[in-house]
Amino acid sequence: MKILFICSGNICRSPMAAELLRARARGAGMEDLVVDSAGTLGIEGEPASRETIAAAREIGLDVTSHRSKGVTEAGVRGADLVLVMERQHLDDLARRFRGPGRRLLLGAFEHGPEPRDDARDVDDPHGDPIGVHRVCLGTIEGCVDNLLRFLERPPAP
Repeated sequence: MKILFICSGNICRSPMAAELLRARARGAGMEDLVVDSAGTLGIEGEPASRETIAAAREIGLDVTSHRSKGVTEAGVRGADLVLVMERQHLDDLARRFRGPGRRLLLGAFEHGPEPRDDARDVDDPHGDPIGVHRVCLGTIEGCVDNLLRFLERPPAP
């Protein structure tokens, strides 16, 4: 299964979510899970923000090798599940990349492993102090933990 996380610049939220899911999936023995991230702004080759790197490091994640990339049609079509940070990202994907595919707000998993329709956006911490990045990462962490529980469930018959 391939999961694609999308945010705006691909330098804060989506790299944190992707690396966190990779780490959690490894710990759960889900070796067949492929995780990637991209941004709607099309920023190419930039590292994760300094605050993102520091906040991730505090919980044992290493995003220092991350380099931003823009979202592509191939990336969206190749993913089994696309998770975005804001409703605006869903709108952008719908406008740019029509067609099938499951697309959800990451916040749909904030309250449990069953995705909810009343999900809230995961706010962008870009340009804010590290404390805001920590709060954002905490939100992402809860969502990713519930997402992992969702992904571990056997498929419906």
